[in-house]
Amino acid sequence: MKTRKILTAAIITGMLWLMFGCSITGPLQRRQVSPGLSQLSRAERQQRQSDYRPQVVKLQRDSNTFYLAPVDTLADGERVMSLQIEQVTVVSKMRSVPERNGRVVLDFIVTLPKTLLGGSRSVVITPVLHKPDGRMELEDLVIRGGRFSLLQQRDYWQYETYIERFRPDTLGREAAFNRFVKFPYTEDARLDSVVERHGMMTYYYSQEVPTDETSKRMTVTLEGKVVGVDDSAYRLPPSDTLSYVVSSMLSFVDTLPRYRIKIIEKYVTVTDRSYIRFHIGRTEVVDTLGDNRRQLDKITDLMRQIVEQEEFYVDTIMLTATASPEGSHATNEQLARGRAEALKRYLAMRYGRQIDTMLTVRWVAEDWDELSRLIKGSRELPHRDEILALIAAEKNPDRREQLIRRRYPAAYARIRSELYPHLRAVNFRYDLRRKGMVKDTIHTTELDTTYARGVELLQKRKYARALYILNDYNDRNTVVAHLSMGHDERALELLASLPKDAVTEYLKAIACSRLGRKDEGRRYFLEACRLDERMEYRGNLDPEITELLKDWQL
Repeated sequence: MKTRKILTAAIITGMLWLMFGCSITGPLQRRQVSPGLSQLSRAERQQRQSDYRPQVVKLQRDSNTFYLAPVDTLADGERVMSLQIEQVTVVSKMRSVPERNGRVVLDFIVTLPKTLLGGSRSVVITPVLHKPDGRMELEDLVIRGGRFSLLQQRDYWQYETYIERFRPDTLGREAAFNRFVKFPYTEDARLDSVVERHGMMTYYYSQEVPTDETSKRMTVTLEGKVVGVDDSAYRLPPSDTLSYVVSSMLSFVDTLPRYRIKIIEKYVTVTDRSYIRFHIGRTEVVDTLGDNRRQLDKITDLMRQIVEQEEFYVDTIMLTATASPEGSHATNEQLARGRAEALKRYLAMRYGRQIDTMLTVRWVAEDWDELSRLIKGSRELPHRDEILALIAAEKNPDRREQLIRRRYPAAYARIRSELYPHLRAVNFRYDLRRKGMVKDTIHTTELDTTYARGVELLQKRKYARALYILNDYNDRNTVVAHLSMGHDERALELLASLPKDAVTEYLKAIACSRLGRKDEGRRYFLEACRLDERMEYRGNLDPEITELLKDWQL
């Protein structure tokens, strides 16, 4: 039965073409039938948005109006709907749309007229989003006439029958598809409908699209074509244009430069720590021992940079040599002193005798303070807390080390091998004085480049990255970033801590509107208008403010 219907449709199509002797899309070409665009009224939008059906199809027949689900999904996955058609118009011209989390929702109504579509035609309409940086095609609307749909079914039936019978390889299947299927089904269509009778259909189209730095203004047009079963085609002329103004918080961005207070000190201190190895019980500096060559080069290079720069005078250079606690305290003190003096002689010989007048030496026989700090940082050291308590309680350095070695031998072994080498160090302290400066401190300002980068990202609608930078500043721009990300509660908290002005009151009204706190939001908006009458005009552009004032008279 199904096969007979398909063959009958094909015969009827051929007879029609012979009877009329012209292409199926020819009349459309001569009349230049084209789509049109316009905007929803506020009442229509509210009605559509209150309907929980995501995409609503309206069918008018005579004096009756019907609302139908736009798409049915068959068992084989095909999406179809039987409706009547009339002409193509889109309801809407210009509208302000709110931005949330870097996205906006664009909506409009497409009205399809019968003059555009017949039983032997297929119409594919593509809404196109235009921005300064390019275009983006939205999902198609496909309207197929009954006879056109039967022809498609026949073609796919022939193709599937061939595949089932001959079982060709991949290339053969592709060749068979191109041979049998003259009009393939459109993939990823928003609406794919089969119309059987004439009438008028309207389709509510809603699409969420991302925003970027070029999204201050968006436009939508319709493109498309009509195809007949005789393979004739008619490309739709350019449609009217819908304009959408993106209502974002970016107009409230504070673009004034932000400065940080910079304190210039007259007196500056530079410190450095190096590790010089000595032979056991000896004080001579041996540059070939261990890593000494590199350490000594580091010391002399830094000393040359500091001494030869022209911004500061060098008042003093303090050299402090320290030793580790093994052995007696008296011996360690002697070694530390000898090593400090030997290092001074080495530096004077290598750098120049003028260092003698600047360089002062000190020594610390056993650096127990540094050892305690290292032990605190060694979380895996056994008996760490007990050893620290012992160091604090025992005042005699020789007895202190003996007690640690006797009571905690395993821990002591680790301390001696891992921590003691860090105590055999040389510390340098350079005391500098800025040339030509009378006061001890001078306060200046410098541009906060990090903050400026955050504002730049905010203006480019890179909200998450901007907020990462601006979050610690807690100012108006931080609020704008939060509102743009949909963090309305947090934005309201920050606004409460900012100085009161027209902008902060207006932003409070926006946040309250989004949170459903209408009475509170209206009070903030009225206060913003009182402080700056321009806010009333701005409120007409923001859907959130419109929502606040709905059903309420100023």
